[in-house]
Amino acid sequence: MSARKDPEGRRRAMVEAAVQEMTEHGLATLTHRRVAERAQVPLGATTYYFATLDDLRVAALESIAAQNEEDLADIAEAITACGGAPEGIAEQLCLYLADRDRVLAENVLYFAGVHEPDLRPLSRRWVHGMTEVLSAHTSPAAARATAVYMDGAVLYALLNDAPLDRAELRAAIAALMNTASKDTM
Repeated sequence: MSARKDPEGRRRAMVEAAVQEMTEHGLATLTHRRVAERAQVPLGATTYYFATLDDLRVAALESIAAQNEEDLADIAEAITACGGAPEGIAEQLCLYLADRDRVLAENVLYFAGVHEPDLRPLSRRWVHGMTEVLSAHTSPAAARATAVYMDGAVLYALLNDAPLDRAELRAAIAALMNTASKDTM
């Protein structure tokens, strides 16, 4: 089916192109022209589907948030399956960190939320969701501390081009979940 006969497919291609552009080069480089080139659509199509660059950017950020929610659901299932054991949580974090593009996209979403308060609810979904998942296995304070640590581990991996060692992750997660749960229970 051609893109003309599939307007939703064309729109989706432009959103994916915007996500790729922002993930690879940052929010500041996003233009209708770059998205049109990446999506292989006429420049006019980008303004037809997205009247403003802000509309396109928000659609891309919403797409990233939706992917994060899918990832979080998968991770939650795996954490539940391992009974919330620090080893299992560390394993899931390592698997997540192995996909650099996904991690970069998540951080584009965070960065947008830092500078634009209207986008903060999208940016907060991951850490709030992870806190909720972990709360089934420890206290709410320990869950939040662990989720925040996991976000820091993500940033560390991006800035150092390598994640923390699995054993380090497990030890920190175990300490946060156990220490904080004793302090607040």
